[in-house]
Amino acid sequence: MTPAGNEAGALDIAARVLGITAEAILSCEPIKHGLTNESWLVRTKRDDIVVRISNAAEHDLQIDRQSEAAVLTAVGEAGIGPEVLLCDPAQRVLVTRYLGDTWTEADAVQEENIQRLGQLFRRLHRVPPPAGVRRVELNDTLEGYFRTLQERGVQPALVTKSLRDRALQVALKLRENSAATLCHNDVHHLNVTDDGNLRLIDWEYAGVGQRLFDLASVCVYHNYDKMQREQLLSAYTSLTELTTWHRLELACWLFDYVRDLWMAVREGG
Repeated sequence: MTPAGNEAGALDIAARVLGITAEAILSCEPIKHGLTNESWLVRTKRDDIVVRISNAAEHDLQIDRQSEAAVLTAVGEAGIGPEVLLCDPAQRVLVTRYLGDTWTEADAVQEENIQRLGQLFRRLHRVPPPAGVRRVELNDTLEGYFRTLQERGVQPALVTKSLRDRALQVALKLRENSAATLCHNDVHHLNVTDDGNLRLIDWEYAGVGQRLFDLASVCVYHNYDKMQREQLLSAYTSLTELTTWHRLELACWLFDYVRDLWMAVREGG
């Protein structure tokens, strides 16, 4: 199966996976969100599926498709991710059941939904990491982005020595006395579906990593203020001491910095 980065390729993949003719497909609509993939919502009389074809430079953006495949199996079984119909990392193709519309930005800041997100993170971080899932070491992530930018001769203001040193120190601090768990690492409203049960899509940055960095993703993407961050943390854990709050703040700073590095790498690719 050779994917084409267009609607015809998505139609062909969908027909093969569902065992139907192309004529049995009612519609094929591009899904506009997603910076590293092209995705289509394909509908038939019986099925609604999502066909995703990767168009990213996985190595530079630190995406591991084999690891993602293992994660998808685990979170699908746990009811936290989509059912996988086809996962072919070699061909950069993923086909999953459609879980419905994603949240809006407004959904992500509602108090009730912040509570639900905290509970979702708690469920996710209790899922046993399957074999073959990568470890997301934040210091390695940072060094990888630093190295890629240096190799390209790109020296944006965000890679000054003081910022680099602080980021590496924060990464080490978050690792201290912290058990690593299965994490999504990219939670924002476009990656959350809600049919009464919250589930997450787009697991390409998932891995075994730091729990508070996972929580930091939604805090940073949606500009949670102090009260909202406290609500998320209290729904996630009974540990409300100052040290836990301080570590979440450090994680938020680091997530914001890593996101800026990612954008610099992507824009320079």
